[in-house]
Amino acid sequence: MRCEGTVVEGGDIAVVRMESMACDHCQACGFGAVRDRKSLEVNALNDLGARKGDRVFLEVSGKVVMGASAIVFLVPFAGFVLGLLIGFGLGTLLDISGAALGLIIGFALMAASYYLVYLLGRRQKFEFIIKGPADQT
Repeated sequence: MRCEGTVVEGGDIAVVRMESMACDHCQACGFGAVRDRKSLEVNALNDLGARKGDRVFLEVSGKVVMGASAIVFLVPFAGFVLGLLIGFGLGTLLDISGAALGLIIGFALMAASYYLVYLLGRRQKFEFIIKGPADQT
């Protein structure tokens, strides 16, 4: 994904403000989740030394995309499977339906794991990479 923004703070990890040019029904750039806000500030790796006020274009790091995908999908799935196993085990010990208990605990752990996903996502130092001035293509 490629987008444009204005550098708000310079440094090795720059803060870049992106203005939404997207329509409300398209969520390709991530602005669909923040329809009430028409701008979004992101952290970007600044190897080019962009300074405050510079107009730059950004690209999402492929490594970040793959890591985020793994976190968003695998952590809740692992929580669900762990909940199923715990539920089946407890059901056997308590002599009740392990399937029902497994589903309840599985969904509960899956829901709780989204908080872990949130925490892991906040550890990310940058989401984008500054690739150059906005007037270049």
